[in-house]
Amino acid sequence: MSWRSVVITHPTKLSVKNRQLRITQDEEWTIPMEDISSIVLETPQISISSKVMSLMAENKIVMYSCNDKHLPNGIFVPFAYHSRELKALKSQLDSSESFRKRCWQRIIIRKILNQAIVLKMNDKKLMSEHLVKLSQKVLSGDINNREAIAAKGYFTTLFGRTFNRNVDNIYNASLNYGYSIIRGAIARTIVAYGYIPSIGIHHKSELNNYNLVDDFIEPFRPVVDLWVKEHITYETEFDKYVRANLVNLLNMDVLIQGKYQSVNNAIKVMIASYNTAINQRDYKKLELPEIIPLKEHVYE
Repeated sequence: MSWRSVVITHPTKLSVKNRQLRITQDEEWTIPMEDISSIVLETPQISISSKVMSLMAENKIVMYSCNDKHLPNGIFVPFAYHSRELKALKSQLDSSESFRKRCWQRIIIRKILNQAIVLKMNDKKLMSEHLVKLSQKVLSGDINNREAIAAKGYFTTLFGRTFNRNVDNIYNASLNYGYSIIRGAIARTIVAYGYIPSIGIHHKSELNNYNLVDDFIEPFRPVVDLWVKEHITYETEFDKYVRANLVNLLNMDVLIQGKYQSVNNAIKVMIASYNTAINQRDYKKLELPEIIPLKEHVYE
């Protein structure tokens, strides 16, 4: 089971040795490919062989490139690794509008409830209770836009009345970085199941190649929000240690199907349940994560 996240912050040569990833800097390390779930390339001074990329695809490893601000701006995911990709695509295209709207309703209810949990953990009882009540009013397809109403109260309660998601600061840099890491892990799993990431349940932008990913990330966003609330202040530097911890959120526990799973594994459970739901045409089969206090998963 893959679990390691590799973050490259210095000039590096990546190659393959005995089907292991060889990392060459001033020193040299090797890591079994089957242990790696993601690789983040944070410096432009990286040389990588085609053999590395081929084995990454073979082992279903997701790789992120980053811009000059160290924010992920590209995702490399495996392609065509599902044995019945055409069947999966047909199921995806043939799903009814009613099914998709009910799935989206389920996703938004879970997202709002997770936001309520985060607020409760931070002693914001009144707004937490308000969000729980709001989650009960989410209609099919969220046509009454409870998601946006919840988000407005949630962010200003969690981060302060002056907080604005469109401002360039340490909070938003950390949130965007964490979201991007989880987004890539979801994209990898969606592709592994043979689905096309651009065909979403709710998101439908023709300019977005990851509409389905942006549907499924919603209930996971509060994991990032909780970590940022607990560890970031305006004095915090957006350094490699902050970024490494944000990558490591893939190894934090959530609750799904009544079991504690890492975010990485919960993503797999979620997409597997979506596969069941779409084939049985039963949106109630879709399983989504419940937020719990941040704790790193213990792999047995």
